[in-house]
Amino acid sequence: MNFAIVFSGQGLQNLSHVQQLKDLAIELNVRDHLQQHLPKLFDPNLAEADLYPNAFAQPFIFALQWCRWQKLKHKLDEVISFSGYSLGELSALICSSETSFEQGLYLAQQRALLMSGATQVPSGLVAVQGINWKTLEPVLNSTATSLSIKINDSSFIVGGDDENLQQLALQLEQLGVRSAKRLNVTIPSHTCLMNNAVAPYQQVLHQQTFNRLRIPIISGSGGHKYYQSSEAVEALIEQMNHAIDWDSCLTAIQENQPDLVLEIGPGTALSKMLLERHPRCTVRAVDDFKTWSGLQAWLEKQSIGSS
Repeated sequence: MNFAIVFSGQGLQNLSHVQQLKDLAIELNVRDHLQQHLPKLFDPNLAEADLYPNAFAQPFIFALQWCRWQKLKHKLDEVISFSGYSLGELSALICSSETSFEQGLYLAQQRALLMSGATQVPSGLVAVQGINWKTLEPVLNSTATSLSIKINDSSFIVGGDDENLQQLALQLEQLGVRSAKRLNVTIPSHTCLMNNAVAPYQQVLHQQTFNRLRIPIISGSGGHKYYQSSEAVEALIEQMNHAIDWDSCLTAIQENQPDLVLEIGPGTALSKMLLERHPRCTVRAVDDFKTWSGLQAWLEKQSIGSS
């Protein structure tokens, strides 16, 4: 049985993920690194609202994904591809190249700091559904907002500053589009508002040494399949201020015909997207299961059923 692994982005983390990360960090002997680089994680007064600011969210989610992958990787048969949604593509690179946890945590922190510092005004992302690109594009132009991620032909993520995103919502409502939902992300990722972060992020990545990719990465940059670490690094740099084509990425994942797609999380949004497109595909998310033993039992059942 072969697997495609998908790493999620920001917005769906919650306090249960905090406790799981703490438990996994002890098991995997990386708690000291977390205490050093992400001390807020151990604040007894940490609240759900604290999980969403970018400076905490990105290294936290990377750490959770890295730990989950370490827990899972020996329980899977053959993994034919990694993919990552936004921040998740950095996790895919770190896990595929078997880069150290500390180095990956540093890169996630640098990404967060540079992206947060790229714009000086409150900003973020909005999910827009029920509109085609031909209708949406002029609205983006008139409100100085930008495409961040294409989900499919009628579903998009849009980035901009708060004032312009409010204008976007008003104009969409006038067009009869009422599905414009603000996401729990505090930066306009993958838009031109990130231009100031590109050069320093490129410098940070080019200063690192990465091993070869053990597992190819199907990238959010148009669904291209990368076998070299250098290709994956350049994709991460380009994505900083260019929109992600997640639609093409999902198509490429399915064209590779995995027996099972597993979303590392946090959340289940990506697995639901893939199921909507390919109802016959076997897709699950780590967050579908309440316990590791439940997930492991399900994986063993799938393996037995395919033999």
